[in-house]
Amino acid sequence: MKKSIIPAALALAVTAAPALAADLSKPVYKAAPAPAVTPAWDVAFGGVVMSDYNFRGVSQSNKGPSGGAYFEPQFTTAAGTFYVGVAGVGINWPSAFSDGSVGLSSPSAEIDFYGGWRNTWGALSLDLGYWYYYYPKEQFNIDSDFWEIYAKVAYAVTPDFTIGANIFYTPDMLNYGAVFANAGFTDKAEAIYASATAKWTLSSAANGVGAFLSGELGHWWIEDGGFINMSFSDPSYTYYNAGIGFTYKALTLDLRYHGTNMNQTDCGAYLLVGTPHATNNWCNDTFIVSLKADTSINALK
Repeated sequence: MKKSIIPAALALAVTAAPALAADLSKPVYKAAPAPAVTPAWDVAFGGVVMSDYNFRGVSQSNKGPSGGAYFEPQFTTAAGTFYVGVAGVGINWPSAFSDGSVGLSSPSAEIDFYGGWRNTWGALSLDLGYWYYYYPKEQFNIDSDFWEIYAKVAYAVTPDFTIGANIFYTPDMLNYGAVFANAGFTDKAEAIYASATAKWTLSSAANGVGAFLSGELGHWWIEDGGFINMSFSDPSYTYYNAGIGFTYKALTLDLRYHGTNMNQTDCGAYLLVGTPHATNNWCNDTFIVSLKADTSINALK
């Protein structure tokens, strides 16, 4: 099986003015309380087409084009927004490498089920949730389904510049504990992915076209005990991306460079194939073009 193909991401403002000593003798007026947030339902949805489906630096579509869509009901209260969603994306995991060795489980797609809570306090935002990766119709009687929990925080340094941090945790990436149990291995592929992000929004042009620069730097710590370090090198690695996006209404055109610190041998370990293969370009640095559409029912009203 592989260690790579898994599979898929941040804004605000606060100000404070100190009281002046000369004003202390003046009447103090309390600001009117903020109006209560009326509970409201909404449904966000969208889609994407891309030249390669890349997840944390590793191709999920065999370096070929892919597409996906999502559907996310939301309920907003004074305590924040609660959401659930389902997303699907096309993948292309090989069932064997060109030299005849066993490859990946070659599922028909990646289907994601997720849910969580997000809220904003001035310049600070927080998003906590759960993500389940489902891979239907896998070969070789392999079950790669697994889950992650995540936390995402973002802070708007200025209205146009936002920084963020993310952390994802899974007790068994790609369900390796179950996959290799029959071989006598009991360790699971416990993994933590953490990253820092930054986004700079450029001024919108008069014609409504906006632009932004953004990037991410992260590291994936993957448990290298048990079946992993008996045959392969440490599969943990560093990932980064940087790019520019152009927006118009609900559309975003994203031009992005993705890279890792893996060489071909490291990629072989990450994919759990051991010896590097000529076809092992899944982890190579790559440039990806994607076109996304994101909106909601309330936004269309």
